[in-house]
Amino acid sequence: MSDTVPFDEALRTPLLWCLAAWAAWWAVAGAVAVVDRRWAARIAPPLLRSLLTAGVVATAVAPARADEITALDLDGLPLPQRPTHAPPPPQPAGVPTPAPETHLVAPGDCLWSIVRDRSPDAEDAEIAAAVAAWHAANRAVIGPNPDLIQPGQRLVPPGES
Repeated sequence: MSDTVPFDEALRTPLLWCLAAWAAWWAVAGAVAVVDRRWAARIAPPLLRSLLTAGVVATAVAPARADEITALDLDGLPLPQRPTHAPPPPQPAGVPTPAPETHLVAPGDCLWSIVRDRSPDAEDAEIAAAVAAWHAANRAVIGPNPDLIQPGQRLVPPGES
């Protein structure tokens, strides 16, 4: 069986000694300052700098203790803005599915991805023009914002409306 001591426990004792030395120094410095202020003013700055340096080093060397962190009600980021209307009801059985010419918007769809799926070899400029055409053809369904399409909307390709 090994007699190893965890790093934070090994660091605790020297830090406690430093804290005790720091407290003793302030007691002595306070007593000296009462007796002779010039002598205290000459000694205090270098000693204070060394104590501050020791504190910075001890703080930088101490472990972060990330292993003890558990789920502390970390709910994540706030939800993005959601539409205020309810999604359309699911298609009842026996109702025909939309014609292959129309596109039923699925969650995660955007006009760009719809156009990219229909013409995978198109350049970005061609896709941008097609997105504008899709928006113009479906403005009554989509509304004024082409970036806000909702699942369940049926979009008609341009030129087929």
